[in-house]
Amino acid sequence: MWSHERQSKILEHLGRDGKVQTHRLAELFEVSRETIRRDLLELDQKGSLVRVHGGAVQSEREILPEPAFSDRLVAHAEVKRAIGRTAAALIEPGATLHIDAGTTTRAFARELIQQHDDLRIITNSIEIAQMLAVEDGFEVLLLGGKPHGDVPATFGELTLSEIDRFLADYAVISPVGLNAARGATDYELHEAEVARKMIRCARSCLMLCHASKIGAESRVAVCRTEEIDQVVTDAAADPEFRLPNGRVHVARD
Repeated sequence: MWSHERQSKILEHLGRDGKVQTHRLAELFEVSRETIRRDLLELDQKGSLVRVHGGAVQSEREILPEPAFSDRLVAHAEVKRAIGRTAAALIEPGATLHIDAGTTTRAFARELIQQHDDLRIITNSIEIAQMLAVEDGFEVLLLGGKPHGDVPATFGELTLSEIDRFLADYAVISPVGLNAARGATDYELHEAEVARKMIRCARSCLMLCHASKIGAESRVAVCRTEEIDQVVTDAAADPEFRLPNGRVHVARD
């Protein structure tokens, strides 16, 4: 079992039981206690849990599970289209994009078709790859990896290693939350790892966040606000939200 898979399972047990014990996790995963301690240290550093003697407990903040992908497809649909349209206008002709899997990035991909005909797309989203591959002028690469959960996308060590092979002009990311203090966060560890790697392998980071995500936070860190170059949100977002080194764009209907 890869470390990211083991850590995802640790978070599942933590969410169910409220605490985990190092020795029991070592027995469950058939690894050493030192391996589990390293996992817990990494998750603690990402803000996903709090290490204590002999194991870990949940953070004091209540983090609600993300709704199912099918439910997110219909939620805020008009707003996501407006955000996608504004974000697509920020992309230069001929650019190379990393795009992560999400309902807002899916709306963004649809808007790319309307505004561009000369882009290279690297994505772990099966739907985005299928959507853009049939369009003239789009060069599309679907990252290999392991399908996971209800999101139609690839994740895992293979996905991360393939991202590492490419330097993109933009990483286009849709996190679960974007908090001024904690930065961008996701609920699932495997999704956060893909987003984080895409950002590191791109010259510029473009975040797509509808208003309810601004100020929110989830359990796994993606990046700090200092690492974000542009955010596209909607008019209902907190007007006081700012990026330390970047620009916030407000989409209009």
